[in-house]
Amino acid sequence: MKYYLLALFAGVIFPLGFAPFNVWPTVILSLSCLLYLLRNEEIKRPFFLGFIYGIGMWGFGVSWVYVSIHYHGNISVIGSLLITFTFIVFLSLYIGLTSFLFQYLKTTNKTLNCLVFFPIIWVSIEILRSHFLTGFPWLITGTALAGTSFGGWIPVLGSYGGSLFILMMSGSLALMYENKIKNNSYPVYIIIIILISSFSLNKINWTSEIGQINASIFQPNLTLQKKWSTQGILFTTNLIQKAVDNAQDNEFIFFPETALILERDELEPWISNLESKAKEKNISLITGIIAKDYNKESLIERFNRIQGFGSIKGNYDKHHLVPFGEYIPFRSITGKILDIMGLNLVNTLPGKELTRLISNKVLISPSICYEIAFNNLVRKTAKNSNLLVTISNDTWFGESLGPAQHLEIAQARALEHQKSLIRATNSGISAIISKNGEIIQKQGYFELKTLKGKVKIYEGSTLFSITGNYLLAAYIILMFMYLFYYNRTNVIIRNES
Repeated sequence: MKYYLLALFAGVIFPLGFAPFNVWPTVILSLSCLLYLLRNEEIKRPFFLGFIYGIGMWGFGVSWVYVSIHYHGNISVIGSLLITFTFIVFLSLYIGLTSFLFQYLKTTNKTLNCLVFFPIIWVSIEILRSHFLTGFPWLITGTALAGTSFGGWIPVLGSYGGSLFILMMSGSLALMYENKIKNNSYPVYIIIIILISSFSLNKINWTSEIGQINASIFQPNLTLQKKWSTQGILFTTNLIQKAVDNAQDNEFIFFPETALILERDELEPWISNLESKAKEKNISLITGIIAKDYNKESLIERFNRIQGFGSIKGNYDKHHLVPFGEYIPFRSITGKILDIMGLNLVNTLPGKELTRLISNKVLISPSICYEIAFNNLVRKTAKNSNLLVTISNDTWFGESLGPAQHLEIAQARALEHQKSLIRATNSGISAIISKNGEIIQKQGYFELKTLKGKVKIYEGSTLFSITGNYLLAAYIILMFMYLFYYNRTNVIIRNES
C-alpha cells in the first residue's frame, strides 16, 4: 500500500512544475519517483501503480474542469464532481498504460531502461493522448520549460522533445538514487550535459527581427451572461469603437474570442463605418466574431472566427473544435442523452482551410483558444509567419489553474518558432510573449484593462518550424526497433545457453 500512496503523492507534485507554480524541477522529481517505484520488484501491478500516479497528477492538474462544469454548465455539485472524476480516470489510463508498457518491454539493462526506453514510452503516450479521440495535449512534460533558461531544445525538437530530455534527467536521478552505494557518477554527468546544452541552445537566435508594431490588447472582462446579452453587445461595440477612435496610426488592436457575438451583416452599418475609419488611420483590428454562412441547401453554417478589419486582410475559422463545448460528437447518440439532461448545445463547424492574416508586410499565424495546445496545427501557419496571435475566452475556468496553464502552452508555441505571440482573452490572462517564451506583459484575472506595447516582428525558421515532430518520431521509432532487437537477441542467447 505504501508504494501506491507514494505514487499518488508523486503524481500530485507533477503539476507543480507548470504554471502558475513554475517549479519545473518538481516534474523531474515526480517522474523519477514513478520510475523508481516501477523498478521495485515488489510492484506486481504496474498498470495500477501508474493509474494511481495519474489520479494524483490529473486530479490536481485538471481540477479546473470542475469550475466550467459546475459554475457555467449549471450542473449540480455531485454531477460536476462525477463528470470531472470520470475525466480524470480516463486520463489516468494513459499513465497506467505507460507503466504497463515499461514493465512489459523493459530490458535487463538498467541504464537503457531509465535513459532511453522509459522516456520514449512516456513521450509516445503523450503524443497518443494529444491525438486520440480529438486529443488532450495538456500538461505536456516539456511545456514546463517554456519561458525558462533551459528551454533550448524546444525550438529544435518542440515541446515533446523537451519532454524527452526532462525524462532523461528523471531517469538519471532514479539511477543516482539506486546506485548511491556504488558511487557511480555518470548519471550526474548526463543531467549536467542536458542542462548545459539546453541553456546554450537557448542563446541561439533562430529568427531575426525585422521590425516592430504598436499593439493594444483589450480584455473586456465580461461575465458569460453579460457577454451574450444586448447590454454586453453594446458594451463591446462601444469599446471597439473607442479603441479605433483613440488608436495611433498603424496600430494593431486585438480583441478576444467571440468578442462580437453577432454576424457581420447584423452589425451594419456600424461595422462598415468602423472599417472605413480603421483604413483611414491604417489600423489593423483583429477580433473574434461569430460567423454564419449558408451551404448549398441554404442551411446556416456557424463558425468561430478571427476576423481582420481595417488594414488587415483575411479571416480564420477555428479548425480544432472542443467536443461537447463547440460540437457534439456522435450527435445521433449523444444528442439524445444531452436532451434528457436538458443541455442545449450549439453545433459549430470546423474551418475549411488554414489561413493567415496579412497586414501590409506582417504575416500573422492565428489560432483560437484550445487550438494553441496543438503544436503541429499551429506550426502549419507559424512557420511562414512573422507573428503568432491566439484569442481565447477562459472565463469558463475562473481563477483556477486552467488559464495559467493555457498561457504557459502559448509560451511554448512562441518558443518553438522563436516568434512573438500576442494572446487576447475575455477575462484573463492576456499577454505579450517574447520569442523565447518569456512573458513581457500580462493582465490579471478579471481585469478590465488594456495592454499596450511594442511587439517585435521576426522572420526565419527554427528547426522545429521546418521539421515539426518528424525528427522526434524518427528517434522514437529507431529506439523501439532497437528495443525489440535487444530483447529478441537476449531471448536467443538465454535459450542457447
